[in-house]
Amino acid sequence: MGIRDRLTFGRRQAPSKIVVLLHGLNDSAKDCAKGVVGPWVKGLPGALIAVPESPDKTSWSSPEEPGYDWVPTRRPPPWDVFQTHGPTSLEYQASLKEYRRVLRARCRDLNLWLDQLLAKHGLADTDLVLVGFSLGAYLAAMVGARRNVRGVVVCGGACSTREVRFHELMPKRTQARFCAVNGTKDTIVQRRSLEAILNQYDCEWHWSKGVGHDFPDEWYATELRWMQGLFGAGAARR
Repeated sequence: MGIRDRLTFGRRQAPSKIVVLLHGLNDSAKDCAKGVVGPWVKGLPGALIAVPESPDKTSWSSPEEPGYDWVPTRRPPPWDVFQTHGPTSLEYQASLKEYRRVLRARCRDLNLWLDQLLAKHGLADTDLVLVGFSLGAYLAAMVGARRNVRGVVVCGGACSTREVRFHELMPKRTQARFCAVNGTKDTIVQRRSLEAILNQYDCEWHWSKGVGHDFPDEWYATELRWMQGLFGAGAARR
């Protein structure tokens, strides 16, 4: 199953730009959009904001609060196996191999979905910003960098970059500009590892002192200001 169309906001007909939000682990399109899209629709006139959803529920999803996973695997995820068995164990190698295989497949699904979305509205990758929250930042960064989109926002992510060996999944160069917004107390975002990966690109950093994996409203305001500047000045850069 591919990417699920879920929610759209803003300019649904003849948009001049598109912003795609990718939810985190055990999140949904509805919850991902909550508190974010209202100010962004007002602050980005002419933008279509699209919020797709993974077709795969997490094992702990409930009917009352459904949650979805972009990278569903049979084995425990690499970050858990890394801790329990160590980085040289066969268990970790098997977990890593499966996780990265599923992640790459989901990136292919996202690419097809984006191709259709852009073609529908007659727009190009340079009119596109991908915003990834938590685990959704994997897809936003990997796909956005390779497509050379206008911009990529990494919010509360990318998580466990060391255990996933995320640096091996990213291209060495991209024209995409990055904005990374995280908290200094976030235990699942490894600052040194993430900075080593994204510092090879044009990346603007925002580290909120004392904040964990909390996603305060100020992060969304920071990201909105960055996108406003990106779309305002991007035409001259390209």
